[in-house]
Amino acid sequence: MQIGIDARLWGEPRSGIGRYTRSLVETLVELAPDERWVLYLDRPARGLPAGAEARCLPWPHRLLWTLWAAPRDLGRRPVDLFHGVTGFELPRARGTRLVTTVHDLVPLRFPRLVPWRHRWAVRVLLGGALRRAARIIAVSDATRAELVARYRTTADKIHVVPEAAAPHFAPPSAAETARVRGQYGLEAPYVLFVGLLEPKKNLPALLQAVARLRAGSAWGRAQLVLAGAPGWGTTGLGAEAGRLGLDGVVRFLGAVPEGDLPALYAGARAFVFPSLWEGFGLPVLEAMAAGAPVVASRRGALPEVTGDAALLVEPAPGPLAEALERLLTDRALRDRLRDAGLERARAFSWERTAAETLAVYRAAL
Repeated sequence: MQIGIDARLWGEPRSGIGRYTRSLVETLVELAPDERWVLYLDRPARGLPAGAEARCLPWPHRLLWTLWAAPRDLGRRPVDLFHGVTGFELPRARGTRLVTTVHDLVPLRFPRLVPWRHRWAVRVLLGGALRRAARIIAVSDATRAELVARYRTTADKIHVVPEAAAPHFAPPSAAETARVRGQYGLEAPYVLFVGLLEPKKNLPALLQAVARLRAGSAWGRAQLVLAGAPGWGTTGLGAEAGRLGLDGVVRFLGAVPEGDLPALYAGARAFVFPSLWEGFGLPVLEAMAAGAPVVASRRGALPEVTGDAALLVEPAPGPLAEALERLLTDRALRDRLRDAGLERARAFSWERTAAETLAVYRAAL
């Protein structure tokens, strides 16, 4: 087979879809070296697998790349199958079978949580992409159920293929954890959040939860550490922290190199993920794989990712504060959740994800 994959987000580590694309492609090429892999880009990229061909189609606008540049190239140089990784950005390609991955339907479920351009593009393009696709990959049962309900897509056309934490997300050595803590000046106990800072992540509710905890004795000298690049709609988070009296308590680290994340997770007293909705929730799985006890929202796909290996709560200040207080004060609970998280994370691997994705390709053909 000659298989094309939309790899435009290859070099975007802050993007969940970018990390999905990179891990999936690297594992697919290693798993099936006899297939012909073609990676479609809109700019040159570094670190592409040696066993894949890169086709760079420069174009300044993402949607026009999907609507014009990619279909034109696929018409001139067709492949057997093309995999779109963002759900709605799936080019028309006569004679080429199409597969698309849908991560979530947040732009439709919570339209105010995403920029209007993205919301508009999903509304206009996703339905057509789903109709054209020979097979659809959903990263969770929650996303699959939404697709069936909203688009009346036949269930046998949708295959649930979960994501996974990259292999380097594993408990680091004590020396590595100490090195990373020292690098970022994290001397006190800390509660950690990792992810793009955007409205969907519900960070104002987390700040309010911490403010409640500081009124008692459970918080002590702890810090709240937010590791992630600033997205849209969260420019007032620092001011909100100040208004709540959290100056010096909240640390904004910005985007953290992926190599530092396992130790950052492992050094945390607790990892917290208060998202309003996730189609999968990769940082939660990474945290469990690295050995952090987890508090997470019970919305979306997070319950099916965590199983019984996390404290799941409604993403509101009160429940978040109560769950964090339990973890901060109960070492036995932290140890139990840490062990359960490590066991749960072992159920997911990119080898499994790649093998199941390859099976979807073969079914589509």
